[in-house]
Amino acid sequence: MSMDVTRLEIARHLEPLFAHGGTADRDALLRAVSASRPEVAQVLGQLPVRQFTSLRQIWEYLPQVPIGL
Repeated sequence: MSMDVTRLEIARHLEPLFAHGGTADRDALLRAVSASRPEVAQVLGQLPVRQFTSLRQIWEYLPQVPIGL
């Protein structure tokens, strides 16, 4: 895992998906970060195939990703 990816960077790309109570699966998350650095997609590619309803659920699967650098 690329440790130069932070939760803040991931959140900037994913917050709009959850802003109004939406849900997103792993593929939707990867589409949301398609314009970001490839390392961000690499990190999110490790998530299980399931529906996520919040960023908090994503962090449960990525405890090693730091909040910031």
